[in-house]
Amino acid sequence: MIDSMGGIVIFVSNQSNAIEFYTNKLGFDLKCEYPFKNTKWVEVAPKNSTTTISLMEPHPDIMTNEEIEKAKNKIGTMTNLWFYTKNIDQTYTELQNKGVYITEPKKQDWGGIMSKIKDQDNNIMILISSNECTPHNK
Repeated sequence: MIDSMGGIVIFVSNQSNAIEFYTNKLGFDLKCEYPFKNTKWVEVAPKNSTTTISLMEPHPDIMTNEEIEKAKNKIGTMTNLWFYTKNIDQTYTELQNKGVYITEPKKQDWGGIMSKIKDQDNNIMILISSNECTPHNK
């Protein structure tokens, strides 16, 4: 059966700018960066995460024209990716002080507390207080 999850792709307009944002602003580690055809394969992740984010520029050497257009249309939209933090108020302040677009933490109808984060391309991610999400017990 499946043992773990590898990652998710976020389309970006410029990999170098994205690497700087995710490593310097969000504090992620650069897990890998290597040449791939005439572009690069780049993965970043929070320090203790085994799941990574691949920062991918739409590129004709790895995508069809139709795939490139679809990928470009995804830049600057909701990524369906969320992060957890043990102290959402502290994380909010730290990210705001680094110039990251982040909404004020707000209690949600479902009971959790969350903020929205935008990266350098306005890709939207969710930050959730990990105190609000408890594992299911068997």
